[in-house]
Amino acid sequence: MTAKVAGVVVVVAVVVCWGTGQAASAPSAPPPILSLPYSPSSSSSSSSSSSSVSVGKNGLRNANSLSSVGSGVNKDKLPFEAVFQGLCENIKLCDQLCYNLHDGTFECTCHQGYTLDADGYSCTRMNYSKLESSILYEKEASFVAVLEDDEAAEDDDKDASLLRGRHDSSSSSSSSSLDDQDVDNQLIDRADILNYDRYKMLRDGQQQEDVDPAVLQELEGRYLTSPGPNLEQKVPSALPNLRATQSLTSMCQLECGLGRCQLDAAAGVPRCLCPLGRGGRYCHPGVHIETARFHGSSWVGFSPLREAYRDVQLTLEFKPEGGEGVLLVSGENDDLSGDFMAAVLVGAYVEFRWDCGSGAGSVRSPEAVTLGEWNRLTVYRHRWDVWLQLNDGHHVQGRSEGLFSRITFREPLYVGGSNNLTSLAPRLGVTDGLRGCVRRLQVNDHVYRFRRSDPLREPNLSADYAALDGWGITECIGDACSEVECQHGGKCVASTPPPPTALHNQSSHTTPTPPPFFAPPTPTPTCLCPLGYSGEYCEKQLNLEVPSFNGSSHLVFPALGGSVLSWLEVELVFRAASTEGVLLYEGHRSDGTGDFIALTIAQAHVLFTIDLGSGVLTLRSEYPIRPGVWHWARVSRTGRRAWLYVDDQPVVSGLTPGGFTMLSLSHPLYLGGVPPTSATQPILPAALPFTGCVQKLALNGRPVHLVSGAVSGSNVASCDHPCSQRPCDNGGVCDPHGASYSCRCPLGFKDAHCQSRVVTQAATPSFSGRSFLKYDDPEILKRVSGDKLHLWLRFRSEAPDGLLMWAGEGHITSSLGGLLGPPPGDSLTLGLQDGRLSLSYNLGSGFAHLTYNNTGRLDDGQWHTVRLSRCVAV
Repeated sequence: MTAKVAGVVVVVAVVVCWGTGQAASAPSAPPPILSLPYSPSSSSSSSSSSSSVSVGKNGLRNANSLSSVGSGVNKDKLPFEAVFQGLCENIKLCDQLCYNLHDGTFECTCHQGYTLDADGYSCTRMNYSKLESSILYEKEASFVAVLEDDEAAEDDDKDASLLRGRHDSSSSSSSSSLDDQDVDNQLIDRADILNYDRYKMLRDGQQQEDVDPAVLQELEGRYLTSPGPNLEQKVPSALPNLRATQSLTSMCQLECGLGRCQLDAAAGVPRCLCPLGRGGRYCHPGVHIETARFHGSSWVGFSPLREAYRDVQLTLEFKPEGGEGVLLVSGENDDLSGDFMAAVLVGAYVEFRWDCGSGAGSVRSPEAVTLGEWNRLTVYRHRWDVWLQLNDGHHVQGRSEGLFSRITFREPLYVGGSNNLTSLAPRLGVTDGLRGCVRRLQVNDHVYRFRRSDPLREPNLSADYAALDGWGITECIGDACSEVECQHGGKCVASTPPPPTALHNQSSHTTPTPPPFFAPPTPTPTCLCPLGYSGEYCEKQLNLEVPSFNGSSHLVFPALGGSVLSWLEVELVFRAASTEGVLLYEGHRSDGTGDFIALTIAQAHVLFTIDLGSGVLTLRSEYPIRPGVWHWARVSRTGRRAWLYVDDQPVVSGLTPGGFTMLSLSHPLYLGGVPPTSATQPILPAALPFTGCVQKLALNGRPVHLVSGAVSGSNVASCDHPCSQRPCDNGGVCDPHGASYSCRCPLGFKDAHCQSRVVTQAATPSFSGRSFLKYDDPEILKRVSGDKLHLWLRFRSEAPDGLLMWAGEGHITSSLGGLLGPPPGDSLTLGLQDGRLSLSYNLGSGFAHLTYNNTGRLDDGQWHTVRLSRCVAV
């Protein structure tokens, strides 16, 4: 198939501006080619006419105007970053850390707790605790294996923490080395220095004793955790506005104590939403959470990540109950408009998304999560680059876009959801929180706990890694499948039953009345049984004649592959128990994108949806079907033209958009539903699993045995059909025909149930239209193969159409001559079409068709003789 990937041309422009100032350097050091000092004010003046480029966290801000340091600012105390020509491995210049850049230059940086000196390559220990999220000017750089010395950085952090709130003379000496510099081109955005207030206080030489201790404590607490509203201040935004919820008072009147009654939109009943540490009927205190369970609207928040602006190593162990939801998220702003990182579930696959401020990156696990079981997610991020592994699967790697490589974490770290999911949906791609459990979260060797800090009870639990707040989480009550053993290869999953609803006032205006208290239901174990077994523990062996699907069932068949490139025919006989469901689906890619076909039911109408790669076509039956009644549907497609036939309804047809005419299907074909771990096209008009029975499936004119032809299946039961009772004796095969059936008797038996033995074999066999004789003796097969064939046949018939003889490779199709479904390889077909003799054959280079019209119609009930000769032309 022709590749159908639209080409994208990306043009990257790199702007380098030369500053007038030059950093002091040692004699052996190459001069920096770019010096961009920071200014603590975004104000600018026009004191010079030279051109400059203002570079901040959000990219190029002012490309044609000069911005100088704001008035009143001591220009000598500004940190800056220099870029040198050459490579790190060739020029051993940097005092601590060195990074190669994209344009043949390099830059120097320092360990945590140190600041870069004016020469651009030396490092001096800082005299105050600088925020890890303070970000210098970042440039596009190739990833090099030059990592921080963890032990050294850790020691530096400890030393720096001892100096918090204390000022000594080293600050003056370390910053005065910039006195003689020309700073006309020194530019800064105030937002780029997160601890600006404290920096300004120390820069101007103010002593701690000259500052109000309460003010200093406020500054320390604010900038060493989150510069802005803390999590406790954000908690009210997680709850509906009181004025907005007053209209729901009559529907939500549960007594929830310090919690709040919330209407569960999915279940239509109220529930108590309790704050962290509370639970039960009145959200009573003392609830101890070890393993947190989230219910879709739950979340728990921790302090903003520290020491994670450049490197993050994350481990998360979770047990999902669904394929969509937020695992964790944190960033610079509460709407994720700036820097952020997040792990989400999309279609049962884990996606890690991040943005360092100049372009987002995303990686997706190659394998799907296992629903109802514990999964382990490992993520490592270093600057632009991210590595991800799910369980013991393959590693995947990705890289974010743009110049910047560090992430500012100002917002709390949310797990299981967020207090503002609606505004995060465009960045995360999901609208709900996690439904499931989380038992372990570890970030940069720090283990987080799902409870508040309590120095008296848990003195070793640091407040930095204890929960600050949360909403709606409960204890995950064990593993529901831990004591369940499914037999015959069955698989246990934990499912959540719908919440209870009580009905009162049984009248024409009956409405659901909430129970006195609704707590999230506990997951119950369910065995998903392999094909051929059923029962609570898959202990019963089934006689599957007509498969039944219960909403969690599906059958898997081999991919259609190259057999449907230019044409396709699918025939299905089914009985639906509901007005929605996926009857059949097959796609091209594991992520649900690309070519696909789908036969679905939506609002009781049968729909056929197809995409050849250039647009989707959906055909809809004119009339609805009736649940509980057997229906027949057939779809066919040649090139871009597709047809839909349903019972005796008018035929519906259409053309697929775009120019592609080939259909590529390389993934398994699913019947009766799609497993939750398999992604499907999100544009499908119906995504619910099918509930009902299927008695016939034919692909390209060839009937497919629904049981023996399947590769695998899950939770498939036996339909209440007469064939399930095995009415055919002596090895006869029961063929369903809607609500009735017929028996195909083996050779030597006859009548409706194959109970009568044929005592004498007739010299002249008679065929009913559903009977046949098969010869597989090698000597007979040898006579019809080769380069010559002489055939003599005598027959009589009163039917206008029918197969007289077929021989060839592969399997015969349902249409004479293979017009609808040509069998692969060489073949020869002889039969009647519209009362006339028809011959079709394929010698390996295509089909040829002959029709004999000289003697008129042959369906007159008289005996006719056919002589057929084939030889190699000379």
